[in-house]
Amino acid sequence: MFLDQATIDVTGGRGGHGFVGWRHEKYVPMGGPSGGDGGRGGNVILVADANTDTLSDFTSRKRFLAEDGENGMLKNCHGHDGKHLVLPVPPGTVVTDAKTATLLADLKTDGDRVVIAKGGRGGYGNAHFKSSVRRKPDFAEKGEPGERRTVTLELKLVADVGIIGYPSVGKSTLISVVSSAKPKIAPYPFTTLIPNLGVVHVGGRRFVLCDVPGLIEGASKGKGLGDQFLRHIERCGILLHLLDLSRAFGTDGSLDPDVLISDYRSIRKELRAFSPALTKKTEMVVLNKTDLTTADITPLLHALRRKKITIDFVISAATKKGTDALMKTILPVVLKARQQRTAAEPTSVPTLRPHDEQHRMADFTVEKGAQRSIIVRGERLEQFTRMTNFESEGGAKRFRDVLKKIGLLATLTRYAKEKTKVFIGSVRVDGYLTK
Repeated sequence: MFLDQATIDVTGGRGGHGFVGWRHEKYVPMGGPSGGDGGRGGNVILVADANTDTLSDFTSRKRFLAEDGENGMLKNCHGHDGKHLVLPVPPGTVVTDAKTATLLADLKTDGDRVVIAKGGRGGYGNAHFKSSVRRKPDFAEKGEPGERRTVTLELKLVADVGIIGYPSVGKSTLISVVSSAKPKIAPYPFTTLIPNLGVVHVGGRRFVLCDVPGLIEGASKGKGLGDQFLRHIERCGILLHLLDLSRAFGTDGSLDPDVLISDYRSIRKELRAFSPALTKKTEMVVLNKTDLTTADITPLLHALRRKKITIDFVISAATKKGTDALMKTILPVVLKARQQRTAAEPTSVPTLRPHDEQHRMADFTVEKGAQRSIIVRGERLEQFTRMTNFESEGGAKRFRDVLKKIGLLATLTRYAKEKTKVFIGSVRVDGYLTK
């Protein structure tokens, strides 16, 4: 099954909890704290894999969770980090946040990767909090929950040339004779149900052709099949617009250019309706199926030219007449378009940074919430609060000490005394602001 769009939920692994432990070895009378740190949760990573050509793996399964980190242990033993969950996707996959529509990554080439859900940091064990003034820390941090988000995956095939046109104009036949691709070919409309890719070798160089299902009038609004696959030609540097000579045959054997003019204009209209950028791409117009008539087509070509439709090539894909020359003509245009496309694209894939590397504890804002409440926002502060073990008096005291250090404790305490609910992120904390 071919699938070129999917929406999935991804969650990084939870960090392991820190351990509260004490040394009890023989002959060590003052062993002190020895609780180890929890391991970090695994990340969810998307990787462009050339051996994958569809998003169909995401049809039946929609939720993906990375492995949790292990809890810390006695004797300062660190818990194992959770394994990363690596999800292969086809090259050309665009990743966006489903809620904000923010672009997260564009995985264009084999091996491109991006972390889309960070694993949570492992909690510190009590040995981490030992100091000259805190000789017996009786608390440890909880593991941080992994990042969770809903993302949309959209496959846009990476091809140099996109073949467009009405159904049954010979797109699949052309790609089959100039490359090793073996698309389904039959004498009825909409034979092509999925995009086909073919690699063309010319003069020691190569480029990729993309054949999408035929377009009809109204395709951009959902008629036919083409609207489902128009996105695949957005990356193409060149559009190869095929016109079918047989559609111009009159009942008396004459050639009617008005039919081809209408076909051409209809396809251009659908491209413009889907994305105006498609109409700005380099286009080569090719007249196909010339083997079906012995009539002189010169008057037809002149009539099309008068309507500003210049036929760049005349071919017969079925008999391979003119196909080799067409590919040789396309090659330099492809190389130029590829160079321009590469220069305009960013050189690196965006990487999502973990919260604790981006922000300081003192970076926060205070805003009013619903039902007589206030909410403190700040990524590092929210992370710290989620990882605090409030069931331990030592952990709650450390929480208050940090709030006092950043100048927030007095303000929050005043709100709590006024019977206002106080949240730091999603955690309610007004019960922990005083002893």
